[in-house]
Amino acid sequence: MKKLSQKILAASVLLTLAFIWINSLLPGDLSSRESNWILALVEPALEHIRSGQVRSAMIRLALRLPDGLSMPVIHFASAIEDHILSRSASFLVRKAAHFSEYALLGYLMGLLCVSRDGRSRFLLPEAGCLAAAAVDECIQLFSVGRSAQLRDVCIDLSGATLGLTVALVLLAVLRVFYRLATPKTGKYL
Repeated sequence: MKKLSQKILAASVLLTLAFIWINSLLPGDLSSRESNWILALVEPALEHIRSGQVRSAMIRLALRLPDGLSMPVIHFASAIEDHILSRSASFLVRKAAHFSEYALLGYLMGLLCVSRDGRSRFLLPEAGCLAAAAVDECIQLFSVGRSAQLRDVCIDLSGATLGLTVALVLLAVLRVFYRLATPKTGKYL
């Protein structure tokens, strides 16, 4: 059963990589059309943000935080709102796509790279995701209207780190539940 699940995870990683790299092969104009299609789907939420309600909610939240945290939260909310108000939301959609693709890849790699003794690994899948991000940006060098950007590699690696962390926490929680549910056998004196 374990070998079958490892094969399914490996196939899922390969399919995710194929999806990511095929999207990188798309010419810039086609990639922009895809981003704009997604943007049209989230436009109602963006209009809500543009109304100022999200900013005021973030400010109310920030006022409840300790002094050192309140200003960064307000600045973050303002920066996001400024991007959306300036109609550069397409940029955010593109970067969110990078982040989410690699979050999925990191999650799958985290599940795949569990050692034989059940311990989770971090560096191996993280390095694999970094290599995938570097290949991704190199592919874009050969796509018409696209370019390679170090910023995208950082966004990709951030997404992968989040996905990998979620996988490792999930595995740790499952290990604890398994240990608690497994009856202990042994002799007591």
